[in-house]
Amino acid sequence: MSRTFRRSALALTALALGVTWMTVRPSGQGYLPSTKNGDWTHYTADVHGTKYSPLDQINASNFNKLEVAWRFKTDNLGTRPEFKLEGTPLMVRGVLYTTAGSRRSVIALDASSRSTAKRAS
Repeated sequence: MSRTFRRSALALTALALGVTWMTVRPSGQGYLPSTKNGDWTHYTADVHGTKYSPLDQINASNFNKLEVAWRFKTDNLGTRPEFKLEGTPLMVRGVLYTTAGSRRSVIALDASSRSTAKRAS
């Protein structure tokens, strides 16, 4: 075999492996966040900025029957009251991530209850 042929074969093999690596996703990473799953992963809903969720559980016929499911009281954050709670919460896999006022960075809440999420990522 000539040296040029070997280099070409090696380059072609490397290219094929690179394309395969970029297109095939390992089976262990099957969950993709999506507004279809109830996730709100970006300030504007999704990476495309659609500001839309296709969920239809709440509609015009049941809107007036909505009730508060749970509240998170800021006394859970310490002895100093917190008044500046502004922001767009993010929801990923049932965990609600939100700012905790001006003195804290972020808190994670279990959306199905009102407790602080214990999940480690």
